[in-house]
Parts: sequence; C-alpha cells; structure tokens
Amino acid sequence: MTIAQIISSDGYIGKLNKRKKEETLLDAQFYFPHVSDYIQGAIKENKPFIFSARSGNAQIGIKTDRSIGEKPVIEGSKLLMEGRIQNLNPLLDQALDLFKKGDEIGRVAILDPELRISDVRHYLHKRLFVGTRVEQGFYKGFDIGEEIDPDTGKPCDYISVHLEPYQYRFEPDAINPSSIGSVIKKGRSGLNKIRSRVQLDLENNFLAPEQLFVGAVKISLGDIIGIVDTIVEPDQSRIEHLPARILDPFRTFRDRQVELYNWGDQSICLADIRVRIRFFRTRNPLTVPLEKTKIKNGYRLYDLLTTSEIHHLFTSIEPDSLGMIINKGNFIQIPEASDSKGEAQLEVIKNCIFESTFRKPPSKKTATENGYQKTIEKLSVLGGVNSRIFIGHEFPTPEVIDALRRSGLRTFLIKTHNPSFEDYYISKMIQLTHTRHSDCEFLRYDAQIDKLYTFYHGCFMEPNDKPRFDAVRYWFAFYGSHTKDADNRLMIDLLKHLAAAFGNTMGIVHGGGPGLMKESNDIARQYNIMSIGVAIDLEGENQKSLTTCDGLIKYREGLRLSRQDHIQKLSNLPIINTGGYGSAEELSISITSMKLHENPLAPVILLDPAGLWENARQQIIKISQKNYGPKFTPRLVKPCKDAKEALGELSLFLSHPDNWYKKNKIPKQNVELAREKSMRIRRKRFQQCDVEIFDRPNDRLSF
Repeated sequence: MTIAQIISSDGYIGKLNKRKKEETLLDAQFYFPHVSDYIQGAIKENKPFIFSARSGNAQIGIKTDRSIGEKPVIEGSKLLMEGRIQNLNPLLDQALDLFKKGDEIGRVAILDPELRISDVRHYLHKRLFVGTRVEQGFYKGFDIGEEIDPDTGKPCDYISVHLEPYQYRFEPDAINPSSIGSVIKKGRSGLNKIRSRVQLDLENNFLAPEQLFVGAVKISLGDIIGIVDTIVEPDQSRIEHLPARILDPFRTFRDRQVELYNWGDQSICLADIRVRIRFFRTRNPLTVPLEKTKIKNGYRLYDLLTTSEIHHLFTSIEPDSLGMIINKGNFIQIPEASDSKGEAQLEVIKNCIFESTFRKPPSKKTATENGYQKTIEKLSVLGGVNSRIFIGHEFPTPEVIDALRRSGLRTFLIKTHNPSFEDYYISKMIQLTHTRHSDCEFLRYDAQIDKLYTFYHGCFMEPNDKPRFDAVRYWFAFYGSHTKDADNRLMIDLLKHLAAAFGNTMGIVHGGGPGLMKESNDIARQYNIMSIGVAIDLEGENQKSLTTCDGLIKYREGLRLSRQDHIQKLSNLPIINTGGYGSAEELSISITSMKLHENPLAPVILLDPAGLWENARQQIIKISQKNYGPKFTPRLVKPCKDAKEALGELSLFLSHPDNWYKKNKIPKQNVELAREKSMRIRRKRFQQCDVEIFDRPNDRLSF
C-alpha cells in the first residue's frame, strides 16, 4: 500500500488584520496555495490535524496557531485558515509589526489514526534514535508510555524525552528589528546572531511562570514522522510546547530544538520536564537503503545522488553565473559581478539567497520544470544545515562562503579537477567542516574520473573512506626523493612489512608526488592501507601531483613550509629514506618539531644502508654536546641498514613506549610535555578527537 504524505507544503500569511499597539495578539489568515488530494479529503472527513508553525518563529518566542473553533476552508487545491500570531518573548517588543503578507508561516499535518505507529519499540534504534548512547545497544534519556488513541480506541505508544543539558539564551544587546526580521523572513539561519548556546545544570534550574525556555532533545528519525505534543509532562504543570511541532522524516537528526512556555503559576524544575512525541508512517522518497549511522547523523548529498545525477546538475549553471543555489526545488543562478570579490557581489548573493526561499521565484524555472524531479525528491530528505546547496565550478572566496553561511547554506559542491589551495583556505575549510556549530560540507566532483570527494580533517577523500581514516592509529610519514636515481626498494620493503603488521590501524602520509611518494602510495593501495597525499603545485619542477591517493590536498605554489607543517601535524612516525635536499630539510623539520614538543616523541627512522645520513647524524650529536639543543634529540634518531632493523626498532617502541623512553634516556618531563602539547596542537589544527601520543602499549603487533 502507498503511505500518504501527511504533511502539507509551506503556507503563507494571506491577510493581516489591524491591531492596537498594546495588544500582543495579531489576527491573520493563513494561505496554503496547494494541498494534496489526501489532505483535502482528510480535512473534509474531519480527521484530526494540527497547524505547525515555522520553527524559526517559534524559536524566538512567537506563538503562531490557528484560531480556536475556526475550521479550514478548502477552495480547489487551496486551503485557507484563520489564525493568530502572539509574541511570548518580552525582549522582542514590536516583533509583530515585522510580519507582512506573504511571509512563510508553517505547515499542516494530518494526524491520521490509520497511519499512527502503535508499537514504537519496533522502530527504536533502527529507524528511530532517541536519547543518549550509554553503551552498545543501550540508550538513556527517554521513557516509553502507552495511551489509548481517542480515534481508534487502540493502545498506542508515545515517547517522553528528557531535555538536553543546555539552552539557547537570547542576547538582549544583539536584538534589533533587523535581526528579528531576518529570522521571520529567512528562518533559523538568523538565530545565531541573537542568542548563545550555554551549558545548563537541569537539576538546579527552573522554568518560572510566564517564562520562555528554548532547549533541545536528542532524536533522529528515519522514514517516519514525529509529532511533538502541545502538552509537556508533568501534565499538571501547564507548560506548553509552542506550535513548531513536526519532526520531518530523515531531515530531523542530532538535536531537535524545543520551545517551552510556562502558563502556570508555579516554577518547574527543568530536570522534571519531558517532551512527549508520537509517530506516524509516511512515504519513503529515498532510493537508497536505510542505514543506522545515516539516520542517526543525517543524510548528506553524497548519500542520495549518483555521480551521474551530480554531473547533470552542473549543466544548469549558466555561463555568466558565479554558481547556483538549490533550495526547495528552486535553482537560482548567482550572476557574477564585474568584481567578484567586491561588496556588490556579496549584495547580489544576498538577493539570490532571499529569492531561493520563494516557493515560486518570479520569472525563474523551478528544478522540476527543468527535469530534475527525481533528484529534487531525493534531496528533499536533506534537513537543517544540509538542505541548501551551492554548486559552482570554482571554490568560492572566503567572503562568499561567509555570506552563504549566514543564510543557512552549508553544502558547497564544486566541479573541478585536482585544485590547489592557500594555507588559510584549507584552515578555514577544516574549521567550518568540523566545528560543531558550523558543520559545513565541502564536496569536489571530478568529472574527468567521475568521482565525488568530501573534505575531511584536512584533505579530500571519497565519503566511504572516512571510516577508514578514523580507524588509523599510526600515521607513518614517508620521506624520500622524487628522482629516478633514488633507490626506493628498502622503503618499499619496509612498507610491505608494516602493512602486514598493522593492517587498517596504519596509514601513510607523503608528499603526493612522483618517485618514492608514488611507489609508497601504490603499495598502500595494494595492501588497502590508507594513503594521504599532501601535494604542492610543482608541475613546473617536474613533480606532478598524484590523483590516486585515498586522501589528497594540494597547496598553492610557494607554500612548501605550510605543506610540510601539514604532513608533520598529521603524522606521528617519520620514516626517512635516502634522498636529496628536500629529504634533508624534512629530517631537520622532524627533529625540530620534536625538540619543540610539537610532535609526540618517537624514533626518527633513517633508512640508510650506505651511510648517506651519517654526517647529518653526527652533526646532531655535536649540536647536543654543545648544548645548542636538547640532550635527548640524538637518541631519537635511529639509523637502520635494512627493513628488519627498522621493524625491530619500531617494535620495541610501539609495544611499550614508556620502556623505550626509559631505555633511551628520554626525560619523562619531555615525554609528557610533548604528549600534552602535540595533542592540543593537532586537535586544534585538524579537529580530530583521537590523536596518537604513544601513552599506552600495544601488545597485539605481529612483527
């Protein structure tokens, strides 16, 4: 059977009645230009339904609801509803004056008893994730209740969810008519300008009478719809959830904000409050299988579209456009100004962003009219920060990125082959991709090889390689010559033995170029070892960058030291082959980083059967003897004549690092300082949670 879609498309303010300035209520008429035959029939049959206000309005304390006792009017495919708008936030003052005819206002949802899910347990942690994970298969922070459905007389489950320990607190000095108008016109994207997220001890905080509280519950949905109840537990508290009550299928993930108002005369402890949610079946627009991690963390563009569909999207970009915004089935071209880096270009972008929010942009064809019906249907499950997409042929300037981000756009899809970047641009992408409140997605489509890459912790990789990247504990940096005259057989032999010993807990980082870099990359792919190339634009020096690495990032010409710093901070075990001037520089940088405690202290392996590096090693010893550098530095440098000797040194170190430090007389205070400092620097640089600092033994290695 086909499950009907119980939620209408967006509705708008059709008419506003005049009000006196002292009144906090505004009477209005809500207009839904097109509702489905199912919704029309359900309303005519008097099936239960709700009006759900736009969430951005509710999150600033605006209560938008239909007028009590007034029934909707159906005129063809149109739906008219008498409603009212009320300001419950004392900080907003004249917020009601900012509403205008044509503003998006909310949606209608049919609470069809035939589509209600009676047994929630069947969906828990399969299509529905709720609460906080405590251990494998066990979540806390919610309770399952049972009630008798008044329309069917059958027992049905509902879920009561605990509040998360934080709130969104309004900043009075940031509130003005412009910032409030931005929320009303554009939605939630303007909220960060007027409020801050702060941690909260729920046990010791209360919701007082006539007070608004904006917090969150933790919930992720699959192909079902959640409806938040107006009544909040405890039932007698007279706390009401404002009417932004629809939890969309697929599009609701991570934390869902809730807006509570206390109409009672008693303060209620926040730890006692429970938000009640019921669930209904809906039509599944996806053509991909449901996966737990995607339901829990949210679907991304690359989860939904094939590379063929992505390639087809770019054919809609007009030649004189900076790019295109996709939102709600609309394809909005961004005209390129004469100066694409000037303020006029930013103003053009702002106008296009606003236009993309229109249901039917004036004199523009919608995506469905351009033959993208199936693509848009798939993208409809994208929610929150993923729902708006910018596509273009070049990565936008930081100013353009910021202008789009302020509108709520977070997904950037660029069609380009092996681009190079400035250091600051890579740092910006890292911060925007992994910082909790930015959560951007930078995607690169390479039409030459028909592959889609996503930016992850400092490099571009295929989306399904992200778990492989996260599984790596030991990152080996392989340094050596790119010339054909260098003998790389010893390094390749070592890499094969390491791959056999470490498996997927090992990854390699290299310069992403020819010679040793290419050979090590080829061996890594042969053994299914994660290979990251940190390249630089040196095509003029006969060092063409690789494109076959699992992860790749390329720096602009002249940024040699920035590129080297990237390799240093990503890796933790340097392996240096016989090589040229560049390898000598990399040796010096490696030991200097350890001297400054920017890298965890580890053996610096010199693969040196012919004694090429012996003079350099003696120089390091002389520097130490003259107190020009730490005494322990020479004891980190380990020359090895063959792979067996190198494996032996690595085995001693990794099996029990503390014993190795003691045997080599590395002072404990330096070890601990390097562990603390290197972890702090690396987490800040690449936003990685887990960083290997050699603070625990590994007795599972099989050398």
